Amino acid sequence: MLLLHLSDIHFRRGEVGTAMDPNAHLRNELLRDAAVQCQRIGQVPAAVLVSGDVAFAGDKAEYDYALRWLEDLCTRCGTALPAVFVIPGNHDVVRNIASRHLVQTIHRDIKATDQLFLEGALRSALTDVDSGTLLYEALGPYNDFAGQFFCDLKPPERTIAKRDLLLNDGSILRMSGFNSAFLSSALDRPGDLFVDPACFQLTREDNVQHLVMCHHPFSWLRQGNALEDYLNDIACLQLFGHEHTNRIHVGRDNIRVAASAAHPDRTENGWEPGYNLIQLNVDGVGDQRKLDVEIHVRVWQSRPGEFRAKTDRQRESFRQSIELPSWIAPEPDVPPSHQTSGGHAIEGDAQGVSDPARTDPMESLREISIRFFKLTLSQKSAIAGKLNLLEEEDANQPDFERFRRVFMRAKERGLIEQLDDEVKKAGRGR
Repeated sequence: MLLLHLSDIHFRRGEVGTAMDPNAHLRNELLRDAAVQCQRIGQVPAAVLVSGDVAFAGDKAEYDYALRWLEDLCTRCGTALPAVFVIPGNHDVVRNIASRHLVQTIHRDIKATDQLFLEGALRSALTDVDSGTLLYEALGPYNDFAGQFFCDLKPPERTIAKRDLLLNDGSILRMSGFNSAFLSSALDRPGDLFVDPACFQLTREDNVQHLVMCHHPFSWLRQGNALEDYLNDIACLQLFGHEHTNRIHVGRDNIRVAASAAHPDRTENGWEPGYNLIQLNVDGVGDQRKLDVEIHVRVWQSRPGEFRAKTDRQRESFRQSIELPSWIAPEPDVPPSHQTSGGHAIEGDAQGVSDPARTDPMESLREISIRFFKLTLSQKSAIAGKLNLLEEEDANQPDFERFRRVFMRAKERGLIEQLDDEVKKAGRGR
């Protein structure tokens, strides 16, 4: 399996798409290099991971550009836009919303809470409808963007983006994207941000390996030490962004990746744009299983300007072999037409799949969702109304949540084909 990992792209309104865009050449070189590297490795990315800061200021125009650029990246690398899996960073927060008095009051109350009572304070704030809405309101444009990938977030039950991928031996790579930006504002300081209590409740299973993605590294989180200890027990792959400095920490049972920024500010010390390619392969069977991890860190060099490999003791990749729990894949109980090849997201509506861990309930909808979200608001509303997929309870919900419910109801009611047909018709009529 191959994963393509980006972070801190910082698409900036007023720069991207203009004649004087300072990063146009750099972005084009990244596109070209990623395509060449995927061909060299001989694999198509099963997922394109973005660990936060898609935008610079959480502006809709920045996400519109991001969507076009990510689609170009996916196409060049042989995959498709539904492969994108994204989490928010502090630059995805709309600062003037996060700076409002009521929002800052909640921020101050949580930050003033004693460590002993912190989990309860976070749980209380996120389960309360009013305070939870206020804390997530500044991520509105981000959620509108992330919703088409089913990576949108809404407390209290959907504070982690999730997706399952199938590894080569039939076991699961479970990706969990944490939100470390829900208490972010212009006042951010190291040690003063948070993840919510759900981030400490991932569970171990013999046939599941966890990949966790979080924008802010441990040093920026109030619960950083506790989260580090927990993830070292539970997650074999840990991906972070924010600090714009690439580091690979190889542990006994995990690898931690601190990513370069795809678009660091050119005034930063040690300016070094970059991205990562991560290869995963399960070797052995039963109690001899191990996960072979190989990480290709690509960084920008000057004179001549090009992306090159960051080396580890003269090797052009970082490697680790992680022992896995004993597990033997069950005999397949699905017809060949429903089986899924290694490295692809698992179909959530595949018939005959007996193991719940093999189910990604969003996968069969994601490709339709991408096309649906390219339609106008009136077109989307008309389709939802025609198929009776809107309810009165949706009236006061933001667009990303309302249309997510449309897709969930279509799946529950067996209307996916009809929804797909209507989206295709509307797309042809644009």
